[in-house]
Amino acid sequence: MLDNWSVNIIKEVFMGTWETGLYQNDVSADVKDDYIAKLKLGKSDEEALQEILSEYREESRDIDCKYDFWLALADTLWKKGRLPEEIKMKALQMIEEDKVSERWQSERIRKERSKVLEKLKVKLEGEMPERKKVSVHKPYILGWEEGDVYFFQIKELIEGYEKYFGWYALFYVDKIYLDDWYVRGIKDEVPEVYFYIQKEKPENIESLYTAARICFSIGQGRFGNRYRVHICESSKRNRPKDLTFLGKCKEFKYPDNESDMSGHFCWSRSSIRDILWGFAKQLKLEDNSSR
Repeated sequence: MLDNWSVNIIKEVFMGTWETGLYQNDVSADVKDDYIAKLKLGKSDEEALQEILSEYREESRDIDCKYDFWLALADTLWKKGRLPEEIKMKALQMIEEDKVSERWQSERIRKERSKVLEKLKVKLEGEMPERKKVSVHKPYILGWEEGDVYFFQIKELIEGYEKYFGWYALFYVDKIYLDDWYVRGIKDEVPEVYFYIQKEKPENIESLYTAARICFSIGQGRFGNRYRVHICESSKRNRPKDLTFLGKCKEFKYPDNESDMSGHFCWSRSSIRDILWGFAKQLKLEDNSSR
């Protein structure tokens, strides 16, 4: 039979509590994200709050989850300038109860949690910020189509890969999905692409067939190599200024030994480095296969 300490540790693991911070557990993180998402969906303050209270009814009454729920909700409402008095009072009650809760086993952890709770108490009892406007998020449209090929010039000097400065990266849009990656409940277009690289500026769609593939991760054992990535963007502002449509690819050749997994790519310096790193990995793969 498990002792009380072991039982509580197991409960914490399955409930998703990993540290003593206010949002270092699954319930608190979800409450915050879900409430803000509802505002971004265009729901009124009252609608958003009532839906959260209804959807998290079970958590709000659970012996352990209730603390994470009410404290996260109150903190999120306070930050947005929308904290009703009744939610504030409920959260203050939960703060005092959580200080002596049996879920915090050691004295050290209890003290760490108490600091977090006291800080939140001071905040909630202080003056609330003015109500902040939350912009309604509209479904994001890429402006691309499946089969499209685009290219841009690499204008970042990346340490260790300086010789590739001025080369050109190409990508083929394989699939476009609808997913709520950015705001829960709002389906945005998310592209899954394959990247390539070459030294000369692409002149036509034939360049895609002669450019070098980018391998973002070499698989181990039975796992294949990862070539596909999702481009993560919710705005066109971060795209390369010289991003150019090359044409439509009608006969795309998928790579051999490809993993089922896809990676993530965003328009940043680190992602450009990932392309160059992936090019080096692909060269290594081709060199090994030729031996």
